[in-house]
Amino acid sequence: MLSEVVTLLFGVPQGSVLGPVLFNIYIRSLYSSIRRSGFSAQGYADDQQIYKTFKTGQQVEILSVKLQECFKLIQQWMADYCLKLNPTKTQIMVLSHPKILNSIMIRGAQLTDKVCIRFVSTAKSLGIYMDEQLTMQPQVMALKRDCFRLIRNIRKMSFILSKDQLKLVMNSLVVCRLDYCNALYYGINEKYLDEMQRIQNAAGKVVYGLHKHDHIGDTLKDLHWLPIRERITYKILLLVYKSLNGMGPAYLQDMLKYANFNHNIHLVEPRVQTRMGERAFQKYAPKLWNGIPAEIKKCETLGGFKATLKTHLFKSAYFLNEQ
Repeated sequence: MLSEVVTLLFGVPQGSVLGPVLFNIYIRSLYSSIRRSGFSAQGYADDQQIYKTFKTGQQVEILSVKLQECFKLIQQWMADYCLKLNPTKTQIMVLSHPKILNSIMIRGAQLTDKVCIRFVSTAKSLGIYMDEQLTMQPQVMALKRDCFRLIRNIRKMSFILSKDQLKLVMNSLVVCRLDYCNALYYGINEKYLDEMQRIQNAAGKVVYGLHKHDHIGDTLKDLHWLPIRERITYKILLLVYKSLNGMGPAYLQDMLKYANFNHNIHLVEPRVQTRMGERAFQKYAPKLWNGIPAEIKKCETLGGFKATLKTHLFKSAYFLNEQ
């Protein structure tokens, strides 16, 4: 039975095919308003973020004057398009090295004449907890808490599932969480990577019916699961391949440049002077790409690249370490 026909005077039905396209057209003029204040913006659906780099000596001008001007432009745009800025969902965070953060004296910004927003040390963006020093510690701790809760619940029902079914459940509920945006984990503290590896080890033990304190042995190799560090490398190289072959976002493609070095498929590795710079995509992506065999880079299809790359990383993780 069909629903009754309803005429829409404005807006777009939720879940429609044209919804995302029409929303992008609707929101596009917001970015030009933000750029007029000297800020840049990125967004995904209705989650919009503005950002700007500045030196410590510019903190008063940027955080007290320019930021408030940007807020006023956003509020004016939203008023023109029948929207309203929600102060409770607006967060401001300064990202930098601890020494620089200690020199930032301003701890809040004026959103309106009556609303002042205090700076936060941790903010959630598209499901990822970002902290002001980009250590990813809050994200790893939240991931550890959620994944071990899922693993405990799956263990309780493991007696009614076969090994293949358990593997499917673990991949669907736990391992996929470890893979989500895992390119962000490159270069973080080793202890946080070890915490994530413990999550994967615990998931493998449940699939094979091992107890909590049993040795993991060759469980992950038998499951054909790449370890955490190799999974991060896999995701980064996949992004590089897509970007070089026109399948990645434009802002990533602009970060990758070919180098004329012995007629090999090498990418330019920019020089950086800080540890934070070592974790930038434009630095570590070319470094990892230049380190894999040429036959992997020359794969003509995405499926072939995935299979060849996983085989290479799998051998590096398990078989080379045994020699």
